[in-house]
Amino acid sequence: MLSNERRRFDHFAVELSLALGVRVPRHSLWIAVAGRLGCASELARFCDAPLDDWLRSQRLGPLLAQCRGRILREVQRFDPARRTPEEIIGALFASA
Repeated sequence: MLSNERRRFDHFAVELSLALGVRVPRHSLWIAVAGRLGCASELARFCDAPLDDWLRSQRLGPLLAQCRGRILREVQRFDPARRTPEEIIGALFASA
């Protein structure tokens, strides 16, 4: 079973990729958010200026305000006791 921090990161990476319309570089994102995955408020703080800086460094477009709001809601709603949509779909394909 993955740790809660890893699950939170996976969920954040998927939501960010969906918002941008491209798959984000996971290793670079992992390094950027290192130490912020312990709780939702720390990761939410990353979604301000640090995320903008990271997006520029990766030559990814700016994040629209409505997309940023959706990502923030998803980050804050993450509940380690419940499986994420990605985990549910992954389990369906793994059992097929």
